[in-house]
Amino acid sequence: MYEEIFQYLQSQKGKNLALYDISGEKSLNDYVLIQHFTSVVENKKFAENFMQQFKIEVFPEGYNKGEWIVFDLDKVVVHSFILPMREKYNLDKLWQNKKVDIKNKK
Repeated sequence: MYEEIFQYLQSQKGKNLALYDISGEKSLNDYVLIQHFTSVVENKKFAENFMQQFKIEVFPEGYNKGEWIVFDLDKVVVHSFILPMREKYNLDKLWQNKKVDIKNKK
């Protein structure tokens, strides 16, 4: 399922999309996708479109504030930030050794 989600995220206006393969970790998830937007309005709009695209009926964690929105989709987790929050929490550093080269995934 991550391929479909990944392709959808690539088609959106999110910035600096990163994919991490954490399948070897002690985690329930296999993949983490991280992106950011320039504003809360853009991030919330992305979340609404994502929910519609993937038929998600319950608003995700963080939607109300819109600064850090998390979709937990079983084996795939999507983190959608506004840039200051992405920089503050720096999840990219947490999984830096698990990063997948997405240039070859297009």
